[in-house]
Amino acid sequence: MTGTALDVYVFVFAFASAFLLGQKRPLLALSTRALLAVLLGLALGYALSDGHWYRGYLGFATLVANALFIAFAAIDFYSWQKNRQG
Repeated sequence: MTGTALDVYVFVFAFASAFLLGQKRPLLALSTRALLAVLLGLALGYALSDGHWYRGYLGFATLVANALFIAFAAIDFYSWQKNRQG
């Protein structure tokens, strides 16, 4: 992966995170936004821990938090759509 492509991915990730955390009428529940903040912290810790013994643990924790976030976000989105229609 080139440096330019990585910069684009980081920008999109940061923009999406800021949008999901800071919108006026939140799509995500407070607990899901808190999980997103934890996920961002884990991802940042993983990125900064190059060469440290705990990098593998942070990577695994980031993957678990990511899977949980996707599940919570899907549930919140479904609930948001349901409340919006009815």
